[in-house]
Amino acid sequence: MPKRKYADTDFFLALMKSSDWLKERARNIYSNNKGNIIVTPFTIAEIMIVCRREGIPIKRTIHQISRIAILEGMKWETFVRACDFIDEGATIFDSLLMASCNADDEIISSDNIYEKFGFKIIDLKER
Repeated sequence: MPKRKYADTDFFLALMKSSDWLKERARNIYSNNKGNIIVTPFTIAEIMIVCRREGIPIKRTIHQISRIAILEGMKWETFVRACDFIDEGATIFDSLLMASCNADDEIISSDNIYEKFGFKIIDLKER
């Protein structure tokens, strides 16, 4: 079974925005991982906040993401685990994303904070 790929907010925004410096890399990653990209409810919440702030239609964005990613639910243990990451200096959203992952999962992001906590990332900035 292939490793699950947990996508961060910047991955989806790069795909959805008409112009983004990470767009080409995000498209390539998507093409190579169709059907295996996971999104957490917290990433969706963060995307909704960014969309509202940037004037991007929220409902359209959510519909677009629903066509390319699998939405996973949460258990209480996820929140407890996230608190450990928060205590170590990660943001709430980053902590919730990491707490959703297993040790061998990968995170798609341009943010290298995840490596600090031992997660493998698929870096949107790499060419």
